[in-house]
Amino acid sequence: MNKQHLETAKQLEIKKAPEEQSTEAANNQYTKKQLTHFIEHHDLDIAKSWKKAEIVEALTEWMETAQKDVLDSNSDLQSFYSESVVNADESLNIYDDNLSDDSLENILKLVEHGLAYNVDGQLWVPAEISAEVSAEDNESSVQVDEPKKEAPKKQTTSNSQSKTTSHSASSSFEKAESIEDQKKARLEYLKKQAKRKKKGKKRK
Repeated sequence: MNKQHLETAKQLEIKKAPEEQSTEAANNQYTKKQLTHFIEHHDLDIAKSWKKAEIVEALTEWMETAQKDVLDSNSDLQSFYSESVVNADESLNIYDDNLSDDSLENILKLVEHGLAYNVDGQLWVPAEISAEVSAEDNESSVQVDEPKKEAPKKQTTSNSQSKTTSHSASSSFEKAESIEDQKKARLEYLKKQAKRKKKGKKRK
């Protein structure tokens, strides 16, 4: 386990989750010293001399933009966040010795962007964020399924073409039979005419 990442995660631990399930309320749980970590780590244009409430407000505004950017630019992090954090059956234990370095690195990125919080060693996500992520996952699923709905239409078109081709072939076959019948009828007619001529000659 990466000790530096683990130490940073411990430094950003808050003792309890806020009653209000929002990023701003969660950020307000940090001490001013902890908030300074975010300012320095991300090189934010926020003065450390500001009042805590002002820092929290500015940090929250930055996070709202940064959260989408960091997830969109990192598909592995996005998958980890969706599967192992937001939609997980149990909260991740950040201090678990069996946690891989990659997982710990992902956890730290999530915490440093306000996508998750280290609440007494457990990874916690504000309800407003988890709801947004779930909604985006559902939209992605719908977009993936949409092309499949077009398949029956193509099949119908194919069937229509098949029927048209079959009908054309049938018509051609019927025409061929009709011509053959006409030839036979013509031949029979000529034979009858020939017989009549022979009979006429005999009578004379």
